[in-house]
This record gives sequence, structure tokens and C-alpha cells, in this order.
Amino acid sequence: MSRDLAIQRTFETADDSLHGIIGYHLYTIAMQKAVDEKEILQYLPEKSFQTTFSWIRYYNKEQLIKAFEPPYLELYQCKIQLVALTSIFEAVLSDFIKHLQKKGFIKTSISDNYKSFIDWAYRQSLKANIGEKAALERLPISFGIIDNARRLRNLFTHNNGLFNKKYEQSAIRKNGIVIDIHPFYKEYEKNPKKNVPVVVDWKYFNRFILAHIEALHILHNQIQSEFFGVSEGYSYAEERKPIDFRRVLWGNVNVRLKI
Repeated sequence: MSRDLAIQRTFETADDSLHGIIGYHLYTIAMQKAVDEKEILQYLPEKSFQTTFSWIRYYNKEQLIKAFEPPYLELYQCKIQLVALTSIFEAVLSDFIKHLQKKGFIKTSISDNYKSFIDWAYRQSLKANIGEKAALERLPISFGIIDNARRLRNLFTHNNGLFNKKYEQSAIRKNGIVIDIHPFYKEYEKNPKKNVPVVVDWKYFNRFILAHIEALHILHNQIQSEFFGVSEGYSYAEERKPIDFRRVLWGNVNVRLKI
């Protein structure tokens, strides 16, 4: 039988977006190392920039550059990339579920929230038998990392990037998933009144991107196998998909350069 094309398109869009995050990060950090700070100064706005249709804010160009000196650009990049990563994964899981519900394959109710989506995806993936054995065995760890990314995203977007008790309490504790905890949380546990910031560098963020991409492939294979009878897993080689970052970043369309 052939793959469901709607599921495959949803998967490929998310997969490309996740690879695009890697390419964007690599390019940005390399660019920072290659460019002289004095050259950046001449391209920054003088003294102020617009923040609403009617307001401006004053600033200092040199101070802005210092705020992004190594390692701070990397840390900020990883912060916003974590938010992007979890948003992409939440969207693809939601789309998978809605399509399978529409097709009549999912008859039970699934709560419309990201935690429930991850729980469903994990239980679905545990049934998989297509793909690398080590990756299949790693699923409890991979989904623990994925759930940790969700909880860290919530701290960035709802708690000013600071740890709180909800971070640990809201972890998924089902079906043997291995709970993944940021190492700085121990500092918060010692003194919950202390403001302990979430810090994500590239080495730590890389765990998240690897877990999401690996789990996405397993889940896609399992959906195509269980619901559409496809016995062979998705392959970059068979799909003839080398990394074409222009396509990954912009899709299969010619982007208009001016609006």
C-alpha cells in the first residue's frame, strides 16, 4: 500500500523546519565569528528604533553589541530556537491527530493541549517496529527530552525564563517515560525563593533537536504502517532528499524579495 500523502506532507514540512533550525543556528554563529564588531556598528540604527506604530525607544549601539558577545548570542539563539522547535512539534502532532480523527482512525477523545499530544505520540511510537533498533529502544529517553523541551518552553514564555515548581511537577509520568530535568533545577530546589534562570547552550539544545527529529521519523513510520499498511520506513535516500537549505528554509516556492 502507499503512504497517506497528507500525513507525509505534514511530516516533511515539520522535518524540514527542524533541519532549518540547525542550519540557521550554524550560519548565525559562524557569521558572528567571521564579522568584525566595528562593521556591525555601521549597519545598526542610530540612537533609536521603532517599537510600535507610534513609539520609539532609545538605545546604545555599543551596548547592544556587548549584549550579544559570546556566549550570549548562542544562549539567546538557543532560547528562541527552543520556542520554535516546540511550536513546530506541537503543530505537527496536532495535524497528525486531526487527520487521523477525520479519517476515523482515532475514535477516542484527546485533550487539545501539547502535553496530551506528546503523551499520544509517545504511546503511538512505542508500538513502532520500523526503523533503527537503538532509536526505538531510546524512545522513553527521547520523549522525556521532548517533554522537557515543552516544560522549558513554558518557563521561557510564561515565567520570564525562571524555574518554578510547576516545571518538575508537570512532567509526563506515564508508560515508563524517562523524566528529563535541566541540571540547574537542583539549584532552584535548594532555594525556591531564588531566581534561577534557564540556560540552554548549543550542546544542551542539540539533545532537543536530535530527540525531536528522531521521534518524528519513528512516529511518521508508525502512523503510515498501522493506519495505511506501509511496511517500509521513510528514507532520505529513497526520497532523494539531500539537505537543500534554500528549499528547507523557503519551501518549494520562489520567495518574493520585495513586498
